[in-house]
Amino acid sequence: MTWAPVGVIEGFYGRPWSWTERAEVARFCFERGMTDYLYAPKDDPRHRHRWRERYEPDELDGFAALVAQGTLRVGYAISPGLSIDYRASDDRAALAAKIDQVLATGVEWVALLVDDIPVRPGLGDDHAELTDWLHDHLDGRARLALVPTEYTGTQSTAYLDALADGVPAEVPIAWTGLTVVCDAITVEQAHARAAALGGRPPLLWDNYPVNDALMADRLFLGPLRGREPGLLAACTGFLANPMVQPSASKLPLASIAGFVRGEDPDAVWREEAGALRTFAEACDGEHPRRLVAAVRAAGPPAAGTTAPPALRELEAWLDGAAACTAPGLEGEVEAWLDQVHAEAQVGLCATRLLQALHGRDDARGRRDAFEQAMMLAFLWPAVRRSEVTVMGPRCSFRPVLGQWPDGEWALRPDALTSDENAVDHLARHALDALASRHSSVPPR
Repeated sequence: MTWAPVGVIEGFYGRPWSWTERAEVARFCFERGMTDYLYAPKDDPRHRHRWRERYEPDELDGFAALVAQGTLRVGYAISPGLSIDYRASDDRAALAAKIDQVLATGVEWVALLVDDIPVRPGLGDDHAELTDWLHDHLDGRARLALVPTEYTGTQSTAYLDALADGVPAEVPIAWTGLTVVCDAITVEQAHARAAALGGRPPLLWDNYPVNDALMADRLFLGPLRGREPGLLAACTGFLANPMVQPSASKLPLASIAGFVRGEDPDAVWREEAGALRTFAEACDGEHPRRLVAAVRAAGPPAAGTTAPPALRELEAWLDGAAACTAPGLEGEVEAWLDQVHAEAQVGLCATRLLQALHGRDDARGRRDAFEQAMMLAFLWPAVRRSEVTVMGPRCSFRPVLGQWPDGEWALRPDALTSDENAVDHLARHALDALASRHSSVPPR
């Protein structure tokens, strides 16, 4: 009989969390109804590259303390695929000994990870056989899950056929959706993935809000979007991969917990955001982009008219963003907070320029508008050179990657997101409005 873990998988590349950070996130998620935590940090050497090496006593103490906390059910993942000889008795003995060492701390379940490794013919048979062997070795002492090499997509392949035939039915097999990172995951896609695994519903490894590797310029602080109601019923569990920043991960994880409980994740996010809301909106980018779109939709400013409500609403939001704080996230988000403040000031220059263009059309009014334009020209290029992304991406990559039937990677067009920065759109709109007004001036 299958089981359904629901919670967090620490499965990113980058600095692994500390045990204190894991305990804090586990407590936070437990209070919101999640049940599971899976230890799988890619850059723990003993998890992946040096998987044969036993853990030191202090590391084992960390597992034991997290178990003793009594919040989330603790799982341990090991990723031997880069170097294991699947049928070698000494490697299987090393794998068993390593897992047994961690199970002795009270860990309740195990995940065998063979993701992000080279593909080759026959790999599915090797992985199915190793999973079956490990399932027998555990012999009911702990649950087992598998993260396969082909973990995206919905089509049947020779690799997935081998897993469907050889992996024990009670071992859930993980899946990230059509791609590694997904803007949307549907019930229909989950059913199609199940069909590709012989009717076995997938264990959803959801790569939101993770921000490792290619995505390190961004903080994904917005609510969970694009996950259909009913998705959990179509899957055997739901594990969210958080950000490298543990405290910053809590707000999007609260939204995910709401989704798991059957609630509106956006509504839950608004309830949980509190004093973080403006900063989170700026990092997410969706809200400022909507505000700027409304200003642009109102059309060019007309001299002697009142500024439209959309412009006043945007200006009020930018005022808040220019002075926003990130309580509780000190030390994790300083670069992003500084960037929000700087870009909000640029945005305010643009709104003041638009306000001036709505004002008097005389020498004083033209001077005010021109001064704001010069300030904007001075500040705007500087914020565009930042290494972090807020207010929407200027040029950001995400691993929106699928896999060919042979398991090799395929790049999807929306892996690159560009020209979606709210401040850029606002600054361009304001400068275009001024240039349009000035184009009627005859050359001297």
